[in-house]
Amino acid sequence: MIEDKHAGNVILLRVACISLLIALVLAWCLVFTKGMKLPFFLNIFEDTDKLLSAHLDFLMMTMLLLGFYASKISLPKYVLWPMAIGSIGNPTAFILNSVFPSSTSPIIGIFIFTTITLTTVGYGMAAIKVLRYSLK
Repeated sequence: MIEDKHAGNVILLRVACISLLIALVLAWCLVFTKGMKLPFFLNIFEDTDKLLSAHLDFLMMTMLLLGFYASKISLPKYVLWPMAIGSIGNPTAFILNSVFPSSTSPIIGIFIFTTITLTTVGYGMAAIKVLRYSLK
């Protein structure tokens, strides 16, 4: 039997890299909005505090994904995919709130509810599986 050097969790590593790259782009957006106050970027990101929240949330998701990946504890696909999708979707909700701060769109509301649910289910199941593994 061949062991997977990623413990089957390579999706976590890939999404962590994507999440980190997005956080770096958002860091520059923060420089252009909060720091330099460039009108072009201020017109895009109306609520710069939500932009900061998005940046920090992408960094947090990166750390969580890397932590679970580094544990090398194999997680099933029904745990990995909600973690991956939620890790991108959850901080994206902050970007939507930054770009459309006064939106009452039900589509944005459904997106936010869905991504929060996916994130909670994915990370909750991962935490339970890792905890159970640690008790063996």
